[in-house]
Amino acid sequence: MTEMIPSTDFPKWHRSLALVFLALGAGGPATAQTTPPTLTGVQLYTPFKPGGGLLIGVAVTGQASGSCFAASAASPTRPDAYRCMSGNRILDPCFTSLNPRDPMACSADPWSANAVLLTRSGALPGRTRASEPNYPAGTPWALELANGQRCVALTGATAPVAGLRMNYGCPDGGVVAGPIDRTLPVWRVFYETGSRSLSLSQVGVRVAWF
Repeated sequence: MTEMIPSTDFPKWHRSLALVFLALGAGGPATAQTTPPTLTGVQLYTPFKPGGGLLIGVAVTGQASGSCFAASAASPTRPDAYRCMSGNRILDPCFTSLNPRDPMACSADPWSANAVLLTRSGALPGRTRASEPNYPAGTPWALELANGQRCVALTGATAPVAGLRMNYGCPDGGVVAGPIDRTLPVWRVFYETGSRSLSLSQVGVRVAWF
């Protein structure tokens, strides 16, 4: 079950996000959709069942142990997402389950339904965010663009392009730079193709994932 929330009409959130949203996208390469969006959708990703345990269909691609040291940089609006480390490897975002006995699920994107399970040592870092965040005003983890590209947040240092920080990386080698323009029903971003064209183009956002 996937529930799409229009960005201009957002309800109050239940304290348990997993009881309201189940958003696991299909894997595979991005394909362009011919129909332009009329409204940017907002979706939340969760790999867990409402009462705990992984959802059927989530592919476990690895097991790891480590600790979490900060709120997620990839999905900072999510109160259940963290930035963790296993050895020298940073895993972000890693999501917590409602069941404290479950390992954390660390996913590279919201579409492939793959997750590395992290057995955490130590306590989770403290959070100051409200329990019911305002997602349409927050920073998305990933974007589905009107041109068919699926782009994921870049959490490390990036070089600027046209004076704008590169915030999302796309599978064609392209990037999304600068802030998201949310003044219209269809949000817009500046996108540069992987061939490093001489200009950035404004592209509509079909879906924002958190």
